[in-house]
Amino acid sequence: MDIYLWPVSMNLSFVLFSAEHICTLIIIAILGVCPFLFQKQLRQALFARRTLRYFFAAILLLGEAGYQIWTLSIGAWSVKSSLPLEVSDLAALLTAVMLLTKRWPLFSILYFAGIGGAVQALLTPDLGRTTFPHFHYIQFFATHGTTVIACLFMIVAERFRPTYRSLWVAFGVTNLYGVMIFFFDRLIGANYLYLMHKPSISVLNFLGPWPWYLFWTEFLAIVEFHILYSPFYLWKKREKAKEERRKSWGK
Repeated sequence: MDIYLWPVSMNLSFVLFSAEHICTLIIIAILGVCPFLFQKQLRQALFARRTLRYFFAAILLLGEAGYQIWTLSIGAWSVKSSLPLEVSDLAALLTAVMLLTKRWPLFSILYFAGIGGAVQALLTPDLGRTTFPHFHYIQFFATHGTTVIACLFMIVAERFRPTYRSLWVAFGVTNLYGVMIFFFDRLIGANYLYLMHKPSISVLNFLGPWPWYLFWTEFLAIVEFHILYSPFYLWKKREKAKEERRKSWGK
């Protein structure tokens, strides 16, 4: 039997871009903007920064632990589907480590692979017969949303910045991980990373049959990573222009 937070109809299924879905995305977007709105206060308050880092890490770790306990409790846990091997799930755990350790190398990969995977999952979640206020719905959006918010938080509060080189490092690491998961999927008959077949709800459904959608996914990942890097490219370009103007005035 499915576990709900409070009594609701047992016949509910997730509907893409339903009122609940859109409201959830709006809430996550608003929370994602908050670090930028309060950046001055965050940079001046060491205790607040530390507390928020631990709070975000707790959401991610407890969210994943809660999912594992839930699937075990309803007898649905399976090595073929329940391991945290999806890019967005693994990114959530690594984001927790990044928050606790403040390691820039982890951030430099998670900014691209973590946000990229989480955003795709948020827009086209594979939730089946779970919608709000089901535990899985709340856990899914809480962990994926926190992955995005935490990376944005580290940009503002800890002044972390990705580089163009880290974009390609993230792309390479993600592909290496994908190759490993491909053989793992073949070995146990699983479909982690949707390498064997497409989910019911996904942008992958517009990218052709297997294996062609895998190649298109590579292209879209490069485009998405460059979009994520573009604010920092423009920022660096603006700072370089400012420096050149200062030098010219000093002559």
